[in-house]
Amino acid sequence: MSAKLEVRDSRIYGRGCYALARFPARKKIALYAGETVCGERRIERRLRDQEPDIKVIRLDDDLAIDGAVGGDATAYINHSCAPNAFMRIVPGDKVAFFALRDIEPGEEITVNYRDPDHPPVCRCGAANCRSRPRRRKPSPIKRA
Repeated sequence: MSAKLEVRDSRIYGRGCYALARFPARKKIALYAGETVCGERRIERRLRDQEPDIKVIRLDDDLAIDGAVGGDATAYINHSCAPNAFMRIVPGDKVAFFALRDIEPGEEITVNYRDPDHPPVCRCGAANCRSRPRRRKPSPIKRA
């Protein structure tokens, strides 16, 4: 486990990954750790077995990394509709997390998972949360 990350209870969901050091914007936080899974059927089985706490990140249809096996604190990075980090596939079939903005010690690290394998219901609490009911704007037409 990285000396710069820690796992503890999250207000978003279950356990979360927290910064123990400052991460400047656009700098790498860590690589996603876990077992490499090859083959669409194996990936699908891992996804079914992990419901609802999915720790599988797909690199393509036939390749994924399972943070539940051999993973570290990065497996606990939760979704947020207003994230402070993002992830990218990097050379060597790896996934890296980068700071979207400056992240201070004690902040939970979050990303916006735009992944069909992750549930559409969100509990991040952000003002722009995809699960928050949208307020309807009043009609500009005045009624008599």
